[in-house]
Amino acid sequence: MTVHEVLRLAITFKRCVRIRTAGFSRDICPHALGFKDGSPRVLVLQYDGASVSGLAGGGQWRAFFVHDIAEATIIDGVWRSGPNLVAKTEACLDRVEYQTRISAA
Repeated sequence: MTVHEVLRLAITFKRCVRIRTAGFSRDICPHALGFKDGSPRVLVLQYDGASVSGLAGGGQWRAFFVHDIAEATIIDGVWRSGPNLVAKTEACLDRVEYQTRISAA
């Protein structure tokens, strides 16, 4: 399964994923797949793992170009999200291909 396929499956079923990018292992909840400047990109909430800039206590929104992700594996874990999903998606992706369903409050 490709990285893109793993991310899309995780978005569909709200599953956590462990990725390896830039030499770091990161545990994430992917929320949206799309394109930025013509390149495939994913918007995620990183809740565990390494980061050059550190990681906030409740997790932090991050966006990665899919081609920069060396590995992606679905893992057990509690699905997480964060504030401002719509705004983050609009800021990180020029065009959304696939995204998690937003629950009505």
